[in-house]
Amino acid sequence: MSQSTLKIFRYLYEHLPPLLPEDISLRMKAELESLETQQNIPVEKVEDVMIKFGYEVWPWNQAYKEFLESAENKLGEHFLLPNLNEQLRHKYLEFKEYGGTLRDMHSGRPADFFTSDDRNELCRELINMQNNLRDNVNRDIVGLDKNKYLKKVEDFYNLLEEIRGHIENLRKLAQSEQDHPALVGEINAKIRDFEYSLCLLGPELQYEAVCQAHEFFKGRKQDLSRMRGINIPAQIDWYNN
Repeated sequence: MSQSTLKIFRYLYEHLPPLLPEDISLRMKAELESLETQQNIPVEKVEDVMIKFGYEVWPWNQAYKEFLESAENKLGEHFLLPNLNEQLRHKYLEFKEYGGTLRDMHSGRPADFFTSDDRNELCRELINMQNNLRDNVNRDIVGLDKNKYLKKVEDFYNLLEEIRGHIENLRKLAQSEQDHPALVGEINAKIRDFEYSLCLLGPELQYEAVCQAHEFFKGRKQDLSRMRGINIPAQIDWYNN
């Protein structure tokens, strides 16, 4: 299990976004290489290291992702369509007429519209398209769009501070909980899920879910307190009545 987690860590390291401070990438490299040399390393140890770097890298990854998505909307078909054969190009345009989008091509939605051979070619050319988009975005980020990109990174750092605050509030809630050990486990598991999302170990982080988690678990505590003892039969002292 730790080996598969280490592979994700290496992927995270090898796909760091442009202009990330060098000290972060150097520290990631050193920790990754150290972990890769250790035998029978607990998966939790690898996860802890990834989460630590997730807090540092997430704003940069999110900013870069936005730039890539914007470039795909503007230039994706410019890179994709010329490389499709004529029949597949016509079929793709027909797919769009039915309401499909280029973004849908990354999901399973087009599966019934295209043949197996079509999907194989599309998969290959979508990878080429992404590589071309990445090259294009990387040039812009270190050039004309540098300040815009860094401002977006700053925006995500500010958002991350809010997220960190919500997570710390959840941690305090778990630490203060005395009556319901199972609830402590639920809260800590949710914290871990949120932190997994910072470093490719979980699905995309949903800001609304982080914001709402504290109130959700306060409600869970109230529910558990109301239910406490409901299944315990009442004990009647017949001798003192």
